[in-house]
Amino acid sequence: MSVEAAHAPLARTKDDTLVRIRDLHVYFNVRRGPFLKRHDVVLKAVDGISFDVNSGETFSIVGESGCGKSTTARAILKVETPTKGEIIWRGLSLAKIDPAQTKAYRAAVQAVFQDPYSSMNPRLRVLDFVSEPMLLNLAIGKKERRERSERALHQVGLRADDLNSFPHEFSGGQRQRIAIARAIASEPKLIVLDEPVSSLDVSIRAQIMNLLKSLQEDHGYSYLFIAHHLGTVRYMSHMVGVMYLGRMMELSESEALFTNPAHPYTQALFSAALPDHPDVERKQVLLRNDVAAPTEIPPGCRLHTRCPFAMPVCANIEPEWKEIGPRHWTACHLI
Repeated sequence: MSVEAAHAPLARTKDDTLVRIRDLHVYFNVRRGPFLKRHDVVLKAVDGISFDVNSGETFSIVGESGCGKSTTARAILKVETPTKGEIIWRGLSLAKIDPAQTKAYRAAVQAVFQDPYSSMNPRLRVLDFVSEPMLLNLAIGKKERRERSERALHQVGLRADDLNSFPHEFSGGQRQRIAIARAIASEPKLIVLDEPVSSLDVSIRAQIMNLLKSLQEDHGYSYLFIAHHLGTVRYMSHMVGVMYLGRMMELSESEALFTNPAHPYTQALFSAALPDHPDVERKQVLLRNDVAAPTEIPPGCRLHTRCPFAMPVCANIEPEWKEIGPRHWTACHLI
């Protein structure tokens, strides 16, 4: 079965898909080996994934460090160029859009990053930081940029007067609110959230998550949410994709995934996380060995060197992507 055929069911019946990712590959050439014997190898950061982000929904990607989550986000932000595959925005392939359409796309797709301390230029006032995407991508005047910036700060719980301040005058939680204000000031359709709460204290983390959910309910934003904390993902998400070594292992509606994970890798991730309550009993699934390097991906199922349920077929044949329930897909020979 072809990749396109395998992933065709991911499109929903009604036309509410904002962005479609189809057979996305992002490879990098890197130099490896001793100094006098260095050679080029291919690092397969993203190795053929497909999914949809629908209007008004949060699609989350989870997985171990190095699995390709952030590279996927950077490709959608047009920071990285796909090696193969398509990113389709409202029917238009990003590889084919002209400069004017690219500006419109950059205004419509904004990002909030992990570290609120390093994501802000300490020499810029808040007004300059929040209004910069509008200055670069929208043909609007200085007055409207300030009005939008004031409105955005008010929406995230800050004062309009804060536009005149510098980043060092704010706490980490306040800086992340400013970063969110910068993202929403352009009135985007999609916001890429790359670990937006992982560097914050627990109490502040809850406030920011509630803010993001409230903004989504009020304005219909779609989120691509990159995270490793499973409790955060469950709270925020409508759909969740589980990645391992550049591939999607399982994709499902959030509650179905957390209550009935099908793939051994998903089960292992959930098994390693702390339960919601000490009395909760969960199936223990422990992976063997260390994760392979993305330059040396095993043949067949790329998890077979670590999977406790691996069969001979797993080492030779890559499992097909199959639907196992309503909006629930996985790729495993056991299923």
